[in-house]
Amino acid sequence: MSSSTTAALRLLAFLALSGGSVPAQSVAVVTTRGDEVGQKLNQWFLEGTAAGLAAITYENRDGQHSALNTALYPQLGVAKPDGGNGAASQLRQQPTIGNCSMASPATQLGCLPRLYMMDPGGNQFLARQYLNNNLFIYPEHQDHDPGANGIGGYGDLLPLNTPCLLISQGSSYTDQPFLQALLSATAAFPKDTQKLLLDKHLLCPTLQSIFRQSNTMVQVPEDYFTGKAHPVVFDGTRIDEAKMVQIAHEMTPERVPPVALIKIIEETMIEPGKNYFEITGAYPWKLSDTPVSVARILRGNEAAHGMLISLEQTINPGKGPLQLRASVLQGDPRFVRIESAPGKAVMRLRVRWQPPIINDAGIRSHRIDIGIFADNGASISAPAIISFYMLPNEMHFYDELGRVSEIHYQTHNPDFGLPVTDTDPRWLRVFLAFSLKDTDLRSRLLDQILTPAERAGLQAQYLALKPKLAALTAAEADEKRKDEAAKRRGELGAAISSALKAKVDEKTGLTARQALEKVLQTIAGSHTLYLGLQREFDALVTASPKNSALADVRSEIHRLIMQGVLVEQASGRIETMSPPDQLTLGERHMLRGLNLTLLSQVLFPDALERSTAPAYVSPRLTTPKQWRDVYRYDPDSGELAGWIRYAKARIANFDAAGRYQPGGPGGKSVPVIYLKDDNGTLTWQVQAEPVAVPPK
Repeated sequence: MSSSTTAALRLLAFLALSGGSVPAQSVAVVTTRGDEVGQKLNQWFLEGTAAGLAAITYENRDGQHSALNTALYPQLGVAKPDGGNGAASQLRQQPTIGNCSMASPATQLGCLPRLYMMDPGGNQFLARQYLNNNLFIYPEHQDHDPGANGIGGYGDLLPLNTPCLLISQGSSYTDQPFLQALLSATAAFPKDTQKLLLDKHLLCPTLQSIFRQSNTMVQVPEDYFTGKAHPVVFDGTRIDEAKMVQIAHEMTPERVPPVALIKIIEETMIEPGKNYFEITGAYPWKLSDTPVSVARILRGNEAAHGMLISLEQTINPGKGPLQLRASVLQGDPRFVRIESAPGKAVMRLRVRWQPPIINDAGIRSHRIDIGIFADNGASISAPAIISFYMLPNEMHFYDELGRVSEIHYQTHNPDFGLPVTDTDPRWLRVFLAFSLKDTDLRSRLLDQILTPAERAGLQAQYLALKPKLAALTAAEADEKRKDEAAKRRGELGAAISSALKAKVDEKTGLTARQALEKVLQTIAGSHTLYLGLQREFDALVTASPKNSALADVRSEIHRLIMQGVLVEQASGRIETMSPPDQLTLGERHMLRGLNLTLLSQVLFPDALERSTAPAYVSPRLTTPKQWRDVYRYDPDSGELAGWIRYAKARIANFDAAGRYQPGGPGGKSVPVIYLKDDNGTLTWQVQAEPVAVPPK
């Protein structure tokens, strides 16, 4: 071990526990598994080329709910229950691989990884585990699923990505394949390699490197530097256990991967009341500051967030020189700038707030993930990960100079309300609703957006699927035909999936899904839709089969009136506050929210299932705010002059320091404080001036 590595380990002393030597082996086989992986492990162990599992302990923390079948691994130590279940809270001095298949609903505490992630102290603990041979697997349960606001699911609710644990897609028992794969890889290490990993606390980073390189999504070497290898949640069906054990068995001490360690040297700082608005002392924007996981919430009004990062403490067990690399694992790379100099262990990072994306799993996510990798020529490290989280209920807008122009703090749910899976029978209702010919408003809008051939193509897909749905319905109604019903359900799902990919018009080349989304995007983006058809919409909303339709539409209109986008005339006519051709990007976005409600509650209530509530965000991360801020800049210098706050159908001016200007821009500024009102939303009031205390 080099002197630089020793120094790095001293710097990480706050994360270190003493390691132990590998005890004498007393069991002749590693595993009782008879598959190919099991046979290889036992053969290698008998030949003396694999270390086995005598030095490793398994810990279950869910009361044996999703317990490993430890009889499969007779050498494995098993931790005795310590009287508590749930997320691990104590470091284990012995090398430990464990699991806990427990969680609460998404709108309560969520999955166990999210509990850690939303607490800076929790992230510190995860780093200590990671650098002390403790690795746990937890299911995501409801925190990483297609859908929005609970319709189908809530999207990706995890505020950061980290190498310090593994999260399995799904709920109970989905952690089991991960346990077996990690234990098998650990057993496959040569004896001297495993001893080095345990003594130097490198087991978890090495396992993570092997596991992520072996993900079946990684088809070529370059894939390892993308989100394919490093999603926040892993699909257990993508594990290649055979590849993992082979890599581990071929790993000599000289081929142990580096451990990328990061330290923030400089960073853009933001202040409450000036750059962001929360109750004093609550809701930190720094979620994680550890050598392997850094996480920030982009809750500020800065144009971009900058960091200067040192990687000088990166651990290199090998002899080759280190090559350091950073890459965007998730997010829009157009809004991420990474600068580094060859041979220098320093990187400069600049990130701009960005709208949500649909990740590789088809799930809406509000996070940017950047991986930092170290390569010593023999192997490549697991990533240290820097994450930036955008609060789902916020939308930020920028002007042509890249400055923040507007921020909304209670934005709408962006989901259309289509079925969340390609096999959902509800797609038939969608096909039917988008293909029916009539003289009503819905049909007239469809005629303006789709060609006759595209509408006919959608109808043809519906007619082809209809008999399959009827056959499934009949089978499900008969208790004696359960097996047939299951078969027909699978056949219908496959047919729906194929129908969505089928072209509905050879001339335009649109698939059925593309045609459906073309309609929804066009209507959602028509910012004067309601204004021009108000009388017709007002009649249709009362006839909607959805009981809440009228209240939902009125609520959305009221919100836009309160925030200065719409105005209601004495006649009852709704108009935009600004001329339609002068609407800002933010105002158009808010009108899009109204259109989404009209789509799901009025135009296509029989086809779209959408929550009309604002975009869900955990109340542990922010306080709801019923306002939008529009920013002002000095026309000469370009410097920030302040902002106009639209709330409760009124405006309030603030200067660049966040002080209220009761007389308008340029007038006297007075400080304000932020607090919760009786409804649990954030409000502000002028801060009382201190009263002089007369001398005694």
